[in-house]
Amino acid sequence: MKEKTSEDRIFGSYLFVNYANKSKIEKVKNTLKEYRKTAKDISNYLWYIFFRTGKLLHRKKINVKHIPSYLSELYKYVCLWQTYDVLSGYIANIQYQFANIVFNSSLNKEDKLILLALNNVKGWLVYDKDEIEIYERKGKDVEKRTVKVLEFHKKLARKIFKHLLSKNRKPRFNNISMHLDGKVIDINKKKENGAKSFDYWLKIATLEKGKPIYIPLKANVYAEKLEGEFLNYCQVVENDGKIEFRIIKQLKKKEYIPAIDEIAIDLGLSPLFATDKGDLFGRNFFDILKAFDRKITKRMASLQKRNIKPRDDKKYRKYVDNLRDCLKNEINRLINVIVEIYKPKRIIVERLDFRSPELSKRLNRLLQNFGKRYIKQKLQRLQELYGIEVIEINPAYTSQECSSCGYIDKKNRKDTQEFECKACKKQINAQVNGAKNILKRSSLGNSYLTKKQVLKMLVERYLERLKGCKSPPLNIIKDNPYFKDYLESILNPCQSLTPS
Repeated sequence: MKEKTSEDRIFGSYLFVNYANKSKIEKVKNTLKEYRKTAKDISNYLWYIFFRTGKLLHRKKINVKHIPSYLSELYKYVCLWQTYDVLSGYIANIQYQFANIVFNSSLNKEDKLILLALNNVKGWLVYDKDEIEIYERKGKDVEKRTVKVLEFHKKLARKIFKHLLSKNRKPRFNNISMHLDGKVIDINKKKENGAKSFDYWLKIATLEKGKPIYIPLKANVYAEKLEGEFLNYCQVVENDGKIEFRIIKQLKKKEYIPAIDEIAIDLGLSPLFATDKGDLFGRNFFDILKAFDRKITKRMASLQKRNIKPRDDKKYRKYVDNLRDCLKNEINRLINVIVEIYKPKRIIVERLDFRSPELSKRLNRLLQNFGKRYIKQKLQRLQELYGIEVIEINPAYTSQECSSCGYIDKKNRKDTQEFECKACKKQINAQVNGAKNILKRSSLGNSYLTKKQVLKMLVERYLERLKGCKSPPLNIIKDNPYFKDYLESILNPCQSLTPS
């Protein structure tokens, strides 16, 4: 289930099972195929405008009548808005990465502020003014200044932006779904004396002008129970060759009073979640995954022998669907339990990595695709419904750092369950230790740091602690490659602390 906000409104999309015959589904597929082709053409046109002007025009000012398509003009207009939103999201991501690069660069403060100001006004490719307003924090206040923009800044902004464009693949629109509104669809409840098997009828325009088709839909019981109002808006999704229809509902925001400020969650597979409070949720989750892995791997071996593609095999698709449902249900259920127990104001999580060397490559890939998506969707939903803030931190070394003394060592973590610090000898569950580090990491402002910068920060912070230590574990540190680059410059002040 995908949910998003627009201002203060909350929307959810919900699958409604359809009972359309093959002929109707084929017409929808043909429309979807043309819709994707048109989206590509519109995308190429929008990029043409962007590189000429340096920005996307407001979509209301864009005319796509000249773009050839078998879609009606209303359909093309709907396609334009969706394509525009995808490209806007892509550019917003580039903008975020641009800021990260500037923050982590060795430029002086003034140059950084100018580049960040250019980034803020999207002046990467075209900026025809000689001055720009920059904002600088002075204690609790923010000072606004107007400064000169040199050609150096403009060239560097272009260079960084083009580098990020080459690094991030542009949206290709090969597999997009159709997001359709009242211009081309109409959703109606069944009439009282109508067909008893169906709860809704979806009227949808196709490539045949003036000949819409009617799709019978069965109500989604879960969606019906949620407080809110269904909208005349439908997502048409192709999933493993099947067409799905998802109806949008505007939801009512729920009352929520936080009981604690924050909770940190460490993601694993055995268990699925651990918190900094010491809880372990989903202890049997990994056993369930291994059972799925055995079935999927065995079925794949059989299909390969018979030279059958997985997508053409009903049994394989059923296993994958069951895995997807299991992941979604467990993730939603356990996160609901955590929120119900603690009622946090903020949830702090690591950037997600959902893999295990004990599982096959295929299952790891499925976990990465489905697991990450469902966790992000669930956390986004909590933000929207309850106003819970979600903070994502760089997870580098959270599994190797001791949450008690801060010592970082690969040897600290014995396995997925046990953690024993080589320096202070603290023993703790490995995932609970990771969750405690995630909690501490949120206060360090490291969201823009690279893995190398995180290591440098953690090592320097640990060495700083040793200055007040009566008997620092220098022998352990000397054998640790993480400290190799810092021993000579930072450990010298500690040498006087070494017992004679």
